[in-house]
This record gives sequence, C-alpha cells and structure tokens, in this order.
Amino acid sequence: MYSGRGRSMSAMIHAVTWTATWTATESTPFIVLAVVGTMAFSISGVMAAARAQMDWLGAIVLALAVAIGGGTVRDLLLGQLPVAWLERTWPVLVAIGTAILMLIALRIWPKAHLDASTPLMVADAAGLSAFVITGTQIGLQADLNPFLAVMLGVLTGVGGGVIRDLLTRNEPVVLVGQIYAVAGIAGGAWFVLLTELGVNTQVCVWTSVLMIFLIRMLAIRRNWHLPKALPEQPHNTAG
Repeated sequence: MYSGRGRSMSAMIHAVTWTATWTATESTPFIVLAVVGTMAFSISGVMAAARAQMDWLGAIVLALAVAIGGGTVRDLLLGQLPVAWLERTWPVLVAIGTAILMLIALRIWPKAHLDASTPLMVADAAGLSAFVITGTQIGLQADLNPFLAVMLGVLTGVGGGVIRDLLTRNEPVVLVGQIYAVAGIAGGAWFVLLTELGVNTQVCVWTSVLMIFLIRMLAIRRNWHLPKALPEQPHNTAG
C-alpha cells in the first residue's frame, strides 16, 4: 500500500517538475525558436524528399520526422513520457502545414528544390540553431549540469538532420567531418555562459542562435571540415 502511494507521489512530483520546466521554456523567445525550428526542419525534410524523388506522402512523413525527431530523442533521454508533441500537438500541425505549403510551392515552381543543395543547408542550419538552444534551455531547467545541458541541446538539434539523412540514404552530415555538431556545441556553450552570468534572456537566445547559424554557414561556404579519423594516404604513383 505504501509502495503504491510512493509511486503515485513520485509520478506527481515528476509531472509538476516537467510542468515547471515547460512553463520556463514557453516565454516568447523560446516559443519563437520552437516554431522557427519546426518550420525550418520541415522545409529541409521536404527539400530532401524532393531530391530523393519521394511522393507527397513520403515528403510529409519525412518532414514530420525531421521536425519532431530531435525533440523526441531529448524527451526520451530525460524520461519525459509521453513526449512533448503528444501533449502539445502544435509542432505536428506546424510541421505538416509547412510541408504541405512547401509541396504546393514545389508544384508551382518545380525548380525551387534546386539542383544545388544551398536552400536545404540554409533551412537545416536554421533548424539546428533553434533546436540546440531550445534543448539546452530545457536541459538547464531539468537541473542538468551545464555540460550535459549543452550535449542535450546538440542532440536535440542534430537528431532531425540524422533522421532525414538516414531516411534519404545519405551519410549523416554530423558524422562525415562537417562543422555541424561543433557549431551547436559552440552556440550552446555560449548560451549557458551568458545565462550563468545573468545576461538578458533575449540577448542569450539570439546571440547564441546567430553564432550557430553563422558558424554553420561559414563552414559550408568555406568548406571547413573536421580531420578524418584515418588520414588519407598518398597515392603511390610509382610504376
């Protein structure tokens, strides 16, 4: 009997803690980040689906998976069940609505998904920037130490992109030397530092988002890569 009451009390404390956590992340800048990140990753999902020659249903499913994938991983790691989008369905609606609008745009302008990958990378960088900071804030509010909060934020940010790349049979960009997770780590660490120093929330959020986005776009433009695990061996040209 006592054991049952103990479990019930534990569940109530867990629910109250998560309500407080989500309330803390529902201030204006974090709501904006969540919407921007969801839309950006949904757009990147549709563009990736178009490049992979998927049909409309496949594109919508991929866009949804990309938009909510990182947050789902985050909630599972924190033991938050049901995951956020099952309790607050707006991310699903925003992701699907954005995907449908993008599909209509691609029908009107069939070259909009472009033979170049730049629009996909821009949308992906925007989603990464938004979700890394949202995830880091949720980690801090869940009383994780700063290092783990940043790691949680990075997992939130890169999760959707990994799902997109795997479902379109591409190597995940986070694993092939691109400056991707590193950009998230830099921005997440900057966000934590400013937060610990008591800097205004708006400044913390937007400078960190801008840092991640700029690092990622500069890395794309200048073709910055991390060193490979195994250095390339020089070809033997001897006859």
